[in-house]
Amino acid sequence: MLSVQELEALLGGPEEKRQDAGGQDVQALLAEMGGLKPAERVTFFREKILPEMKFLDPLDRDVAANEAARQLRPAGVTRQAVRKMIRLAVPEPDAEIGEGENGGEEKTTQADTLVSIGRRASLFHDDQQEPFARFEVEGHAEIWPVKSKFFRRWLKYQYFQERGKSPNSEAVSQALGVLEGLACFEGPEHRLSLRVAEKDGAFWYDLGDTKWRAVEVTPGGWQVVDRPPVLFRRYRNTAAQVEPRREEGGIWRVLDFVNLSGTAEKYLLAVYLVTCLVPGIPHPVPVFHGEKGAAKSTALRVLRRLVDPAAQELLTMPHDRNELALTLSTNYLPAFDNLDGLQPWQSDMLCCAVTGGGISKRELYTDSDEVILSFLRCPALNGINCAATRPDLLDRSIIFELERISPESRKEEAEFWAAFEEARPTIVGAMFDTLSGAMRIYPEVKLTGLPRMADFCRWGYAVAEALGIGGEIFLRAYLENIGKANEEAITGNPVAAAVVALMQGLPYWEGTAGALLEALEKVAETEKINTRAKSWPKAANSLSRRLVQVKSNLADAGIQCEYIGHTRSGAKIVLQKVSEKTVTTVTSSRTQERRGFRRDGMCDDIEAAKNIVTVLSPEKPRNGAACDDSDDSDDIFPILSADEKNKNAHPLEVDADDIPF
Repeated sequence: MLSVQELEALLGGPEEKRQDAGGQDVQALLAEMGGLKPAERVTFFREKILPEMKFLDPLDRDVAANEAARQLRPAGVTRQAVRKMIRLAVPEPDAEIGEGENGGEEKTTQADTLVSIGRRASLFHDDQQEPFARFEVEGHAEIWPVKSKFFRRWLKYQYFQERGKSPNSEAVSQALGVLEGLACFEGPEHRLSLRVAEKDGAFWYDLGDTKWRAVEVTPGGWQVVDRPPVLFRRYRNTAAQVEPRREEGGIWRVLDFVNLSGTAEKYLLAVYLVTCLVPGIPHPVPVFHGEKGAAKSTALRVLRRLVDPAAQELLTMPHDRNELALTLSTNYLPAFDNLDGLQPWQSDMLCCAVTGGGISKRELYTDSDEVILSFLRCPALNGINCAATRPDLLDRSIIFELERISPESRKEEAEFWAAFEEARPTIVGAMFDTLSGAMRIYPEVKLTGLPRMADFCRWGYAVAEALGIGGEIFLRAYLENIGKANEEAITGNPVAAAVVALMQGLPYWEGTAGALLEALEKVAETEKINTRAKSWPKAANSLSRRLVQVKSNLADAGIQCEYIGHTRSGAKIVLQKVSEKTVTTVTSSRTQERRGFRRDGMCDDIEAAKNIVTVLSPEKPRNGAACDDSDDSDDIFPILSADEKNKNAHPLEVDADDIPF
């Protein structure tokens, strides 16, 4: 290989005077050089091609340099040597003449000009010290990372508009480095939001359109704002929402596109959709399951288009922690389709996404810089079986069971989505109307004795009042759904299932962990419970840990698990059945004049009167049945009969007193 010094000597050195060849076609010369022998190419490059490089613009010069390096490689010339010789032979590419302070000429580099252009944007950084720029594009403001391709293109385009030529890549890189520093050290810190945000008591929703508009929702109503004061972050998968349209009762049209049969589930879905627009609170995970042909994927698509439209609506569950964290951080409502189950770490990360969390990782494998991916999202799941099985995730879920669509009821994709797109503006507008009404009601709602998703319960209560459903009816429907989730948690956990089976005929059990494990193994053999599962304990000490994981689920099923001390044989455990438990105590504003709120969509007549509603598990079973905790009446969460669940009346046509909860 030839060194740079040897190449300089061979080419005659950068100081050698060359004749102006009149700007011959460099590409033609390169093609001609390619036909020569390797030993002849160096001389040809020195005499024919190098003098022509000064006539090329920086981008064409880079292309020519790469091609020349490729052809000179067989002659022992490195790419670095070729590029250095071009820089030495060609006048400084970014030198421009400007007027100095004293009226004389002053050289201004391309990088300086690009920095000056970049400073016309509003430079700032986020809470992770990442640099951003807010700049004008065709009459509206856009926000992009300084490192993004879009800002880089905007900077080069503005330079071309001013200078009539393109800047070289080195000048662009230098300018971007300076602009990053200005954003981080001189720019203010602003928080960026994805799709929804809150500012000064108003909720904001990013429409995701090309004009960067947003919807402002207040207790007095909602409006589309051209220049929102909230800074939103957009990612590649972010898509535009339709223009919302006002129409009374429009939110119920969503039920025409989701295959739900039970009235309670319809209410829960409507409430869930509106609460997704509330920023800064945990949102439950909707888990759709049912046999094939039940339109599970369609249900997720409908939710995605109404809350968080995306270029790629349905996602596969990543098998890498970093990939899942990236997916959660860049999608407000990530919809994971066709799941056969979740690994424990996937379930745990979804729990973090619901309540707010993140991960820290290295930016590159070659350095120690950290990248923090944080998220508070509304993930949604579907699968033939209930994809959520671990208790922590089920506690944060709403279970929706879909039925298979009959052949006579099935529609073609084009017909279905055409009807949905016609209804979507009305549904989205009704979601904003309902949220505005809920914001008026929310300050008057006081709830105690709530389940895990307390913020969702309070907002859900207000939304249900605004919809005309009634907050108490929403709570009872939600508590019943929690009962279903608890059944799923117990069924999916072999230890919990074995404990329930053991206590079916016993009011009380006391003994050591070893004795309990032996008893559970006998029950598991009788009930065909899989003791080879990873979650089945192999020793008494691991049984104690497994019981802690399902203790709350067992309590919801009416079985208390307590540790009362240690003996020489190990920890002593007591299992006891309970027959009465208070589910919730609700203190709230009175239901709006028996649904009079729905007449004008306003909430001017909210009264401060308080009602106390306490739901208890009955002391004695109904219908004279034995108190064995095996019938519906003994459950902590009341279970509806099949006829009640299948009641298919339209929610708007059903009086609150007729709802069988």
